[in-house]
Amino acid sequence: MKKIGTKLLVVLTVALGGLVASQEPTTAHASTTFSSIPSGHFKVSKAGYAFRWQTFKSGSKKGKILVFGDFKNFAVRYGIPTKYKLSKSHRTLTTYYRLMNNNKLDKTTYRMDVYKYSNSKYRVKLNHYKAGLFPSYKGSSYKVSLTKSSPAQSFATTYSKPALLKQVTASYMQQIQSQFDQGKTKIDPSDASVQQQIKDKAAGDVDKAVQGFVTAYNAY
Repeated sequence: MKKIGTKLLVVLTVALGGLVASQEPTTAHASTTFSSIPSGHFKVSKAGYAFRWQTFKSGSKKGKILVFGDFKNFAVRYGIPTKYKLSKSHRTLTTYYRLMNNNKLDKTTYRMDVYKYSNSKYRVKLNHYKAGLFPSYKGSSYKVSLTKSSPAQSFATTYSKPALLKQVTASYMQQIQSQFDQGKTKIDPSDASVQQQIKDKAAGDVDKAVQGFVTAYNAY
């Protein structure tokens, strides 16, 4: 169980107080059915996406927080489960949740269905909402692997870093070009050495941003 920030802890404690009825589902254990909330990281490789349930504790109260990592779109969001429901076969776990925004809970309630094939294989749908890409009961269906280790670093390296590096490098190049065209600098962006310096600067800044992104996913 990880330590969480003070502001977030206050929000979670308040949320937990109002959502005590949201009990985790339990049933007889079988490899193809849910016996409790799975621990670990739900890894959606094709979508560059990952999510997990994280336990938090405040005093004598204990609850769950949802962590969503959209590595293709460089976004990490947190949510609070408000209700759980099991299908008759106990192979589909339905979770209703609300997203956190600026340390407050949004009013919109989302729903996601996770179907279990085995203790390590699942199926989930991802849907694009105004708030971003999130697990849902509708949208595109994906096969999911449940892993003990976080995929954040590998996903960030594979999906987040290349796209972000391209954007940041282009932005830096454009800034220098604009200043050069306006006569505000004598630095010529067409010079090979200048271009390399810009690329090095962009790479360093992106590395810091990516590590911050990984930390945000792994933090709680």
